[in-house]
Amino acid sequence: MKHTILALLFCIGLLHSHAADEPLIPVALNAILPKIRGGMSVAEVEAVLTTAYPGVKGEMSLWSGQSGYIDYKLDERFTLSVSSATVDKKTVVHDDLLFYLQNRTAKHRVDIKSYFYESPAQKKTKFFDSSK
Repeated sequence: MKHTILALLFCIGLLHSHAADEPLIPVALNAILPKIRGGMSVAEVEAVLTTAYPGVKGEMSLWSGQSGYIDYKLDERFTLSVSSATVDKKTVVHDDLLFYLQNRTAKHRVDIKSYFYESPAQKKTKFFDSSK
């Protein structure tokens, strides 16, 4: 009985250490994620994702008013939620990119937000006077 418990604990430890060695974002997804841009249609996002995840389909998820998320089930483990909006009666990727990558197996979510912390408007604004 003692050996069975030790073997079980060893296997759990191996599984946990393997998960810790994995990247937060799968390598295949990380390679294509920058190709998703604001204004893209659901079909255009599917075309990008299909290069690494054949057969992926976008489905409307949480939605409120004119914005929400389109979920793309990449495989049995991962789902990518992409912030989207209704523009001229069409669903497109929101200009302010926000992705949620859900690992359903590990019950873990990674939030990916794209923004420029020094936009052209911010470059013109002085937040403090460095001459003092």
